Amino acid sequence: MSEDNGINKSYVERYINVAESTDNEDLKNDALYRAGTQMEVIPCTGDSNLTPELQQTVLNAAAELLGDSNG
Repeated sequence: MSEDNGINKSYVERYINVAESTDNEDLKNDALYRAGTQMEVIPCTGDSNLTPELQQTVLNAAAELLGDSNG
């Protein structure tokens, strides 16, 4: 299984791909929120309205986790 420290890499990769392939800001935020909470780099508050800084935090953590193989 593709897990590191309890993080499901395929789950993170799936939602990062969604976030990077949409122009819909709500969908992008939801996907980044899901990936970010899975990696535990943002708090699980139920609020998926992420600031640009939080979006970048999630993208940076995903790039590190996935070995920047995601594009």
